[in-house]
Amino acid sequence: MRDRLGELGLEYHCIEVPPRRAERHQVREVSGQETVPVLVIRESGTQTVLSDENDILAFLDERYGARSKNESAAPWDEAATAQLAKLVEGGAERARALYELADRAAAAGETDRANVLRAAAWYLRDAQRWAAGQLED
Repeated sequence: MRDRLGELGLEYHCIEVPPRRAERHQVREVSGQETVPVLVIRESGTQTVLSDENDILAFLDERYGARSKNESAAPWDEAATAQLAKLVEGGAERARALYELADRAAAAGETDRANVLRAAAWYLRDAQRWAAGQLED
């Protein structure tokens, strides 16, 4: 999301939040939840809160236009293309497995481990979306 905001040249304020969800008081106050990312849009005296990465990116695409393809990117060779395809094909299942492990860790009171597993799942999903975009080019 930060990359997209930067690409658009938009001014934004980034607030780093504590890793423990229970300590994310600012996030809870503004969005009613403890997960990130959250985007607060203030314009013309109104405030809009988006609290899902996909919703945020869809809003930015709708408001400012869809991302343009990176024409300066180097073409992928066959081996790299095969690796990208593997990431796209297996990424969702692996992310689900990481989320399930995170839930088990949270249920066992291992909050730090649960947070790490959730972050890993999020980054895996993000990498999967990126890889899918590279294969479309």
